[in-house]
Amino acid sequence: MASSIDIGFDGPPAERIAVSLARLDERQKAMQDTADARHGQLVAMLAEYATRAEVEAKHVNVDTRIGAVEDRMEKIEGRTWKVVAGILSAVGTALAGAITLHFRGG
Repeated sequence: MASSIDIGFDGPPAERIAVSLARLDERQKAMQDTADARHGQLVAMLAEYATRAEVEAKHVNVDTRIGAVEDRMEKIEGRTWKVVAGILSAVGTALAGAITLHFRGG
């Protein structure tokens, strides 16, 4: 009685069983090797995985830092405009004084 595993092998039943068992062992080893390779891939993928909580915490941290930088930039802009206004005021005052002296005949 031949099965799909030992077609073409016409040895005694004990040898057919031994050959079939050897083939089953080879298939089992191949399946185990495939499973081990897949396990390695999954472990590598999980090593790169970050939880949503970690991502959100980093996002909040980045938002906080960006907010702090924006606050500093607003302060710098405010100070810059104050300096520009002071310079323009000083130049305007000097020009007004010079014009006043000019028209007074001084």
